[in-house]
Amino acid sequence: MIKKIGIFYGSTRGKTEYIATILKNKLKDNPEIFDVSNGIEKIKDFDILIFLAPTYGAGQLQEDWMRVMDDLKNTDFSNKKVGLIGRGNQGFFAATFIDAIRDLYDIIIENNGEVIGSTSLEGYSFEKSKSVINNKFIGLALDEMFMMDEINEKLDNWIKNLGN
Repeated sequence: MIKKIGIFYGSTRGKTEYIATILKNKLKDNPEIFDVSNGIEKIKDFDILIFLAPTYGAGQLQEDWMRVMDDLKNTDFSNKKVGLIGRGNQGFFAATFIDAIRDLYDIIIENNGEVIGSTSLEGYSFEKSKSVINNKFIGLALDEMFMMDEINEKLDNWIKNLGN
């Protein structure tokens, strides 16, 4: 049976939406893509979920994600695998780098989901992040300043390792 993949993102200035679209085109299993500003009720329809969220200011979750937090807290993630992609800026916001995806991680774990796709800290330079557990990022960390070829390479490697 083919597992259905749903990509859910929140994007204020279009950068996270752009990454979500690149990711959709890289995945083979014809994933569906959703802007969380339109709600998250479709989460229940998917076996594998990928959540993309930028971090703002002092570690805040993007506003569209904030608006659906109550719905997210009431979502049963049993039998669901969830990959997380966080966008941030390790230079200007070194003390809160991709903190926002930790809020999503905690809800997924609390509601019986499995988070997949942790990544190495190698190659990053930041002070601290709530999104580091056991010396790994809880998902894929994308820096605002990465060049497109670097983003593509990180996405390709992350996709390859999702199955492990």
